Amino acid sequence: MNMKKRIESVKLMAAAVMMTGVPALGGSGAVEMKMEADALDESFGGGGSGFWDRFDLGSYGELHGRVGDGEDNVDLHRLVMLGSARITDKLRFVTEVEFEHLVYDGESGGKSDYEIEIEQAYFEYALRDDLLVNAGIQLVPVGIINLTHEPTTFQGVERPNVEKYILPSTWWEGAVSVVKTYESGLQLDVMLHTAMDMDSDGYIRSGRPKLDLNEFTGTESWGVTMRAKYTGISGVELGAALQYQDDVSSSVSGNQETVLAEAHGIYRKGGFELRALGAYWNVSGFGDSEMRDQWGYYVEPSYSWETKVGRAGVFARFSHYDYYKSGRNETVEYAVGASYWPMDEVVLKVDYVNAKLDNDINDETFNFGLGYYF
Repeated sequence: MNMKKRIESVKLMAAAVMMTGVPALGGSGAVEMKMEADALDESFGGGGSGFWDRFDLGSYGELHGRVGDGEDNVDLHRLVMLGSARITDKLRFVTEVEFEHLVYDGESGGKSDYEIEIEQAYFEYALRDDLLVNAGIQLVPVGIINLTHEPTTFQGVERPNVEKYILPSTWWEGAVSVVKTYESGLQLDVMLHTAMDMDSDGYIRSGRPKLDLNEFTGTESWGVTMRAKYTGISGVELGAALQYQDDVSSSVSGNQETVLAEAHGIYRKGGFELRALGAYWNVSGFGDSEMRDQWGYYVEPSYSWETKVGRAGVFARFSHYDYYKSGRNETVEYAVGASYWPMDEVVLKVDYVNAKLDNDINDETFNFGLGYYF
């Protein structure tokens, strides 16, 4: 039951108590309860806009299963709670808390992959309708998945590996950003933020932050990301981002500078959708020249259609990516799969992935998923 409904319940209970003459809270308690509920309902709003109307709550989550090469498992991959509060007409607070894997055994010290993460916690201030300033923990504006990664919005059980190992989602930083939109459909983002903190092996995904204060103040690491996105043509999204970070590893002496360039496009017409994305990193300062160039791209056509009992869809994805983790990991990957949405808020997924590594080893897996978002 949400808070607004609770307030209404308090009012009804108070009214019922007064009508029946049954004393509560010292005789005058029912009247006091009703007055308090009325005051809460009118706070910060008035005129029919109640205090609790300023809050929005949501959630998304994913249950995954896999069989094939590697470890077979079933995992509640993530459970995420979303919330926002409209403080004034111009100021809003947004937060997102994620619980990952959700298996914890306190007696044995817990599991290393059990995590609770605050992925977003920022204030958004509207200087004008077309100009926003954000401050706090924010998602970095790169790629397709990093900003929109709810399971009902993308194909396949797992997120595309190019956007896992190269970009990498989900990636957030402590940041101040400015977002400018134009009537033409153009949006420009500029974000000044903390930098990644990669392991000494130059593995990009290891650099996703936990916002460790000691590491940040010790290296004074920072970065800047600029993005342009265009949606002025019906069914088309075009995006490109450029980023610079001055020092992405606190465990390696000196400065490890990086430059990231990313571009993507999405085309939709009817039930057909085509996604394509490419990303490239230049990583310097680790001492191993093989770490310098890390890159990836993928192309993903899909088609979905309405049925009498929901929506169904199929997709195929070709990916080619090369990242560094204790050596080069160049991979050519093929994936095919199907999805079924019994309602817009719930999706069932299945896919097959064949990943050929540069050592001519093929990894084959079947993945199964259940996701929701409301």
